[in-house]
Amino acid sequence: MSGDEPFLLRWSRRKRDAAAHPNGEKHPPQNTGETAKPGSATGADGRPLTPLPPIEAIGSASDIRAFLAPGVRLELTRAALRRAWTTDPAIRDFVGLSENAWDFTAPNGVPGFGSLMVQEARRLVAQLLDDRQKLDPSAAIPLADDAERGAEAASAIVENAAAVQYENDDGNPHERSRPPDGGALPK
Repeated sequence: MSGDEPFLLRWSRRKRDAAAHPNGEKHPPQNTGETAKPGSATGADGRPLTPLPPIEAIGSASDIRAFLAPGVRLELTRAALRRAWTTDPAIRDFVGLSENAWDFTAPNGVPGFGSLMVQEARRLVAQLLDDRQKLDPSAAIPLADDAERGAEAASAIVENAAAVQYENDDGNPHERSRPPDGGALPK
């Protein structure tokens, strides 16, 4: 902060200073109406810079760093950038991200999402097993035992769910009935 000067006084002073000194602005000047001459660039002090290739020679693989150097006129820099962008098909033909163009109902409708490839799934499982064995080699359990335990647990859950029956006040088994109001109203 700037000491004890209040914010509004500091803002007002800086605003007046900026209006009094328009040459001290930090933004590059707008188009002055001069046309850019390909292959020639003069620095801010008027001395010529390194010779630049003609704008027409710029292609998609061209190095345009010389055009981006400090002291190159703004019009020439913009012309070089425009030429590089229009000759590069990756930039020229880019269709922006359009969330409405993706099919969210299809498994592979969104790029980067969807089911894993078989090779990728195998690699991930192998990596997981290697990490598990590195932590504690004696705790490594064969996958067949894990699958058998999972199948036993699943069948026990299904049997328990089938054995559960609801009874009303009369003691007769029946399915659970819905409240007449759908359950949305307080009791």
